[in-house]
Amino acid sequence: MTLPNALNLFIGSALIIILIFAECLIKYKNNRYIKKIFCTVLAAAMLALTADFLISCNFTDKNNTSIYVKFIWPFISALLLFIYLFLIIKESRIDSLTGLDNRYSFFELTGRISRSRSGESWVFAMIDINNFRSINEVYGNFEGDNALRNFAKIIKKCGAKTDFAARYGGDEFILVSKAENGLDIFINKINQELFLYNEKNEKPYNIEISFGLDTFVADGSKTIDDFLSSIDKYMHKHNDESRRAGDSKA
Repeated sequence: MTLPNALNLFIGSALIIILIFAECLIKYKNNRYIKKIFCTVLAAAMLALTADFLISCNFTDKNNTSIYVKFIWPFISALLLFIYLFLIIKESRIDSLTGLDNRYSFFELTGRISRSRSGESWVFAMIDINNFRSINEVYGNFEGDNALRNFAKIIKKCGAKTDFAARYGGDEFILVSKAENGLDIFINKINQELFLYNEKNEKPYNIEISFGLDTFVADGSKTIDDFLSSIDKYMHKHNDESRRAGDSKA
């Protein structure tokens, strides 16, 4: 392969890698884990492309075609396609506002748990931000979005790698963990971080939460829909108790 052809191939491919890298940084700026994966894979693709460019300028077969291009370039093309597809698939499972998993991803998880019938115990916690509607009404939707993002950051900070956290919808979030991991520890950490956040926070409002927590046993004795309905009731009961307590203090 001649130098101009190899150079054109290298520049075109490098631009594709750079564009995918930039898109990854923008879309997943709140998710360090995904950014780390993309940076590693794209760096490997760039190194392979550079090696291919250097080799293809020196070693050719009888048809003046790089021997290594026949093997390295298909690999790079497949790798870039995989990255692009992974980006699309992952995007469909991430909540764009908070960077947490979304409702679709949560239902995928619950589907796998309920179908397994392994007898394993899982703890679910449904969380609601108290008086979130008043934040939107008094301070505007933009400030409401900030409250959701800040609370999501606290969830990410407190959770372990094995814990699952998703934005269920609106101001509701859901946490899932195996029973032996102790989800109550996760909740306590969140409450502690919220206390510190509200103390240092210069906003004219505090972020406070209510939650419902229960254990689901994957043995087929109870459907996941009935179970989620029950913890939703626990959460709203907790919310009502918190509101009444606040009214009595006032």
